[in-house]
Amino acid sequence: MTGELAEAHSLVEANLFVVVTPCPACGRGPLSAAGPPAAPTSITPANLTLEARCAKCSSTKTFVFALPGRTGSRAIVRPTAINSEDSPSRIIDVAQWLTLAKMIGDAAAAETDRIQARHLLIDVGQCLNEALKFYDDEDNDLPPPGALFHDASRRRFRDHPEEFSRRRLLDARSRLPVATESEGAAAGCWGIARWFTEMTP
Repeated sequence: MTGELAEAHSLVEANLFVVVTPCPACGRGPLSAAGPPAAPTSITPANLTLEARCAKCSSTKTFVFALPGRTGSRAIVRPTAINSEDSPSRIIDVAQWLTLAKMIGDAAAAETDRIQARHLLIDVGQCLNEALKFYDDEDNDLPPPGALFHDASRRRFRDHPEEFSRRRLLDARSRLPVATESEGAAAGCWGIARWFTEMTP
């Protein structure tokens, strides 16, 4: 079953989309939880194709992503940032970025390797940065309606608007580490990449 064409900024963003997408067959399992990060089955001049399997019902799903302006780039496969552009994601909404920040933050709290825990916390900061890209201006403490792509996200916003406060996100972001110049690309998305592999049951 082939998914709809969606625009991704990087392979990491595409994999994170899979993590927060419920299985279309059973509606329960995260599709990437059954194995390591979905490896690209192909990268063409226009598209990236990923295969994923549901952790609950074992059904498979094929996702096809457009990669405009990124043809043949090594950054597609090993990016140092989830999204190096100022524009927000077209495939992961603000509520899903908050979910990812929580999931990766929980992994960091359970991590015994201090370097890996730091890399994961740097990636939590990247997720919060992606969420903040949806906010219209500094005078608006809440995201606009267009920042919520799904019914579940809209219900979460309606029931818990305080979770979406810009001030809250900025405060959380200020308490997280950022990659130093000496760490360079070594910290960029490496925590997420290892987290993907450790999701294997």
